[in-house]
This record gives sequence, structure tokens and C-alpha cells, in this order.
Amino acid sequence: MDDIKLEQIKQKALEEKIPIIMDDTLEYLDSLFLGKNINKILEIGTATRIFFYMFLKIFVRQWEN
Repeated sequence: MDDIKLEQIKQKALEEKIPIIMDDTLEYLDSLFLGKNINKILEIGTATRIFFYMFLKIFVRQWEN
């Protein structure tokens, strides 16, 4: 998923008043998991899957290195 599509999902969620994870939280989690060998994530109760897409980007970045 590219960043443009992710932004569209986030904007639609905000317009429809669907709670989503905040950008600063995503950035924190990204830095927290960077360089770690993560192979499993349990995601509970997310309507838009933004959290999942962010972790997918981390996994892809790890596999490429």
C-alpha cells in the first residue's frame, strides 16, 4: 500500500469520525520496532487497518535489508 492510499484511508476515517491511531504514535512504534526481528503482530479492534499497513511497511523494509 502506498502512502497516498494510506492518507486517503486516514482522511475518510477522520471524516466519518472513526477513531484511528495518531501519526505520532505510528512514528513512535516505527522507531521502536526498527531493527528488531519482528515476525508476528496481533492487531485487535482496528476499523481501518492503518496499524497493519504501517507494520507491513516495516516488514517489507526488514526483508529488503
